[in-house]
Amino acid sequence: MAGRNRFHTAAIVGNLVTLKEATRWEANSTDGNLLTPVLLAAAYGQSVSLAVLLKRGGDLTKTDRSGNSALHLAATGGHRECVECLLEAGCSVFEMNTAGRTPLDVAKLQREFEVVEVLERYEADLLARDPRKCADQRKRAAKRYEKLKQRYGAVISLNLGASFRALEEHTALEEESA
Repeated sequence: MAGRNRFHTAAIVGNLVTLKEATRWEANSTDGNLLTPVLLAAAYGQSVSLAVLLKRGGDLTKTDRSGNSALHLAATGGHRECVECLLEAGCSVFEMNTAGRTPLDVAKLQREFEVVEVLERYEADLLARDPRKCADQRKRAAKRYEKLKQRYGAVISLNLGASFRALEEHTALEEESA
């Protein structure tokens, strides 16, 4: 992949020796798809690598081209340990990607029920512990989503178009088999 460096590769394979050398800049460097080592570690389920990158200054607010945060990517892959690490580090469960989906939404779509349980429990605990903080995080997430729509408007349209095409194809297949 264009733009990947040794820290991107180390995050994918879990090479802790290399990751411990990363500066804040290297932990947050992006490849051609805007993936950082933090995002890659989350996507590949490398929870120890993820913890190292966060200690090295990894930014939890970075997203890929589809607006997926590290929490989205970990939830999509069903990586419970990464999800727990990211929640402990302060990731918001209310952040939305360009499709308007939260990490809980993507975990449900992928049928990652263990992760769904972790995220639902965390959200319920947050609401019970501090309803005001919960409301503030939801507002912040809504504002960030609006910025994502402005920044990646074309991507959102393409994603929705692909979703509609997939739905049409799925419906057609069901009608053929009936």
